[in-house]
Amino acid sequence: MKDDARVVEVVAYDPAWPKRFEAAQQLLVDALPTALSVEHIGSTSIPEMAAKPIIDILAVVPEVDAVLADLRPLEQLGYVHRPLVFPDDSEHLFFVKDTAGKRTEHLHVFGVTSPAPAENRLFRAYISANADAARRYEAAKRRAAERHPDSRARYGAAKEETMRQLMAEARLWRSSVGCQSAEI
Repeated sequence: MKDDARVVEVVAYDPAWPKRFEAAQQLLVDALPTALSVEHIGSTSIPEMAAKPIIDILAVVPEVDAVLADLRPLEQLGYVHRPLVFPDDSEHLFFVKDTAGKRTEHLHVFGVTSPAPAENRLFRAYISANADAARRYEAAKRRAAERHPDSRARYGAAKEETMRQLMAEARLWRSSVGCQSAEI
């Protein structure tokens, strides 16, 4: 039997997304006791932004090897480690969580020395603060989802150029607001 359900679907903003993150965050703080932060990132963290209904979570830990040494706390919460998703970044662990057969969460665990958390925070802040950037990003996501409803990888690649452009704008914006920290 073939499953005709879409793998990638961009839906209207759901005001329940922040609560879903908060519930996951409470569990992850216990599962990752050395975590320096557990944050909501990605499109579901941006009010009124259409998104895939998958909560993206960023956790920063002192050492990713310590997390890898004992995956049981995350596995008990339903997170599955996907080691080949970001093979070029040894400071980035990626986990997925499915609920009732549907993808519900992506967990990105970064080592404290990784620049990626700051980049994620900056992108979130810029899109949240700039309506035109948010509109362009949302349009790129919708186009990518329409073109590639069956592939998360092709969906991601299809919106990559827009994301690169928006990240360049975000860096300029950070400089213009006089903040050198990405923790805006």
